[in-house]
Amino acid sequence: MDVNRGPDADRHPMREMAEPILKVDSIMVLEDERGAGVGTALMSAAETWGRDRGATRAVVISYENSPSSVPFYEGRMRYERHTIGYLKSL
Repeated sequence: MDVNRGPDADRHPMREMAEPILKVDSIMVLEDERGAGVGTALMSAAETWGRDRGATRAVVISYENSPSSVPFYEGRMRYERHTIGYLKSL
């Protein structure tokens, strides 16, 4: 039995909650270094790090209208938009 999952995890309606997921809050590449493969190398290293620790999926947090990160994640890294988030100042 996998130590991260209970014996009935395959029938649990929220089994994804126990799934190890790599979460990337942000990466930053200096503007004059963009397009040189730095971001790709950073993300590839993060994905390998997560995979080596049992992660089966990766989640990236980014601004939806970013002119640099959206094409990078969707085009270059092949991430898919999956959720929508909300933020509120308190």
